[in-house]
This record gives sequence, C-alpha cells and structure tokens, in this order.
Amino acid sequence: MDENKRQDRLDEPEFRRFLGEKLREIRLELNYSVSDISYMTTIPQNTVSSIEKGKTTNIDYYVEYAKAVNYPIGKLTDFGIKLIPRIPLSSERKEATKLTAKIREFIVQSNFLSNGKTVAQIHDELIKLKQTSITQVSSTGIAGVMRNLASDNIVKIGGKDGRKNLYVKVE
Repeated sequence: MDENKRQDRLDEPEFRRFLGEKLREIRLELNYSVSDISYMTTIPQNTVSSIEKGKTTNIDYYVEYAKAVNYPIGKLTDFGIKLIPRIPLSSERKEATKLTAKIREFIVQSNFLSNGKTVAQIHDELIKLKQTSITQVSSTGIAGVMRNLASDNIVKIGGKDGRKNLYVKVE
C-alpha cells in the first residue's frame, strides 16, 4: 500500500470518535465521573476528555478506558486482556456513583433545577424525596457530583445566590 494512502487511513478519526462517544455513554450510564476514569486508569483527566471526543490517537488509552467501564472493544478478551480497571474504585468512590445516580434521576431528570438550585437546596430535596438522610450525604459530596455533572455538560451554573452557585439543567 502507498505510504501516503496508509497515513491518510490512520488519520481518519471516525472510529476514534465513535469509540470515544461509546465509552462516554457507558461512563455516564455507570455514573462515573471523568475523575473516576482517570483514577482507575491513571490517564490524566484532560486525556480522558480527549478520548471521549475521539481526539486521542494512542490506542492504549482507549483500551485502558474500555477496561475501566468493562466495554469489550472488538473482542479484547481474545487477546487475554482482562476487562477490569488497573485500579478499582474504592468503596467510597463507588458510593459517590450511587449519589450521582440519585441526583441524575431525582434532580436532573425532573424539573427541579428549572429555576436554578443551590447545593443546599438539592440536599434538602434529596432528603424530602427520601433518597438520603442528613447524616448520609454531605453538601461537599453533592457539590462534587454537581461539578462533575457540569464538566460533563449535563448541568451548568446558571447564576449565583450570594456566593453559592445555582445549578440548572443543560437543555
């Protein structure tokens, strides 16, 4: 094959973009943050974001990411690759994914954020909906989830209430 044609085929980003989108989709279904993937794979967070956009060209990153979310790229197991992350999430981080799931289901997917809500208001709503108790989840934990959801462009900061961020759903 002509070297120029070979290089052109290698530069085609469609398969990377598709794979990156699929990995992001699975990450969001698992309620993992970019930070969680970075932790499990030791891939820097900005590189994780580049993978999801299909911009990273190093296949090793895609493989490590796929292992972290248990996504079989082609048939990775045919090559003896175990579909487990390099570093499993701690129980504390797994608990955070449960909080993320609750916030996505009961806060983001409802109309609750339509006028913008603070972390304290989100916390109070979760308690009202019996999804948590005062002692189970801290405002710091909720703030972390909201920052992750904002970095995933699922919510955004729609203003301020004094010094507190008001989170709204991205439409």
